[in-house]
Amino acid sequence: MTADKRSTLRDALSAVHDGMSVALGGMTLYRRPVAAALGIAAAKRRDLELITLTGGIETDLLIGANCVRRLRSCYTGLEVVGFAPHFTRAVQNGTLELLEETEYTLSYALQAAVMRVPFLPMRGAIARTDIPKVRADLTAFHCPLTGESLFAVPALRVDVAILHASAADRHGNCNLQGQLALDRHLPAAAAVTIVTAERIVETGELLAMQGGIQVAGVFVTHVVEASGGSLPTSCLPDRKLDLAAVLDYADAANDAAAWPRWLDHAMGAFA
Repeated sequence: MTADKRSTLRDALSAVHDGMSVALGGMTLYRRPVAAALGIAAAKRRDLELITLTGGIETDLLIGANCVRRLRSCYTGLEVVGFAPHFTRAVQNGTLELLEETEYTLSYALQAAVMRVPFLPMRGAIARTDIPKVRADLTAFHCPLTGESLFAVPALRVDVAILHASAADRHGNCNLQGQLALDRHLPAAAAVTIVTAERIVETGELLAMQGGIQVAGVFVTHVVEASGGSLPTSCLPDRKLDLAAVLDYADAANDAAAWPRWLDHAMGAFA
């Protein structure tokens, strides 16, 4: 019989420890695991390495809560609202280590982990950029078949992946709507996967949804029913982006006096 993987968010997040690598699903301001990020902040986790294709409010608030040592991402910001305040200050001040990624380098690294191979080859055209100059781990080599110049992108295994799903069943199977980013790769690349979902439904209902099952429960460790768990970011078709709330966040994150009040209020459910 397939296991019932339902959990509370607090219990699921007990898998996140200081110093771990944590991959966050979603993209920019869409389907981000904001409630989970607030739970991590409330637990006062420290020295995390965050991995995300594009970082948004969930990434920035974790930086502002002093949880993050290093970030691997190809973009971090609040889209139309502008810069991500805590990220921008931390990089400028040198208090956050930033590992420059591109969409290709990060997706190749995760796919290599999923395939259980040490690296995947990337076309040598990336040498036309400055990425190889700041990424000593990208190793140039010549293809043994064609002689073409390539770069080896090392596999990236992560400790914990956290996604927010449009719906899931109790076994951890997930339906994702909208921009999928790297979410279908993260669970298989992680030792532990936590899914928060707008709602938990029967498997038959999940299969009938647009896209059906996009993350198999075999890769999911914990599934948490968390209606609104992506807010203020969107989660189609149930939640639209709450732009006013993102603007309020940006105002608070740019105000040294207002920020602790915003964070304490947002973490109130975990008190």
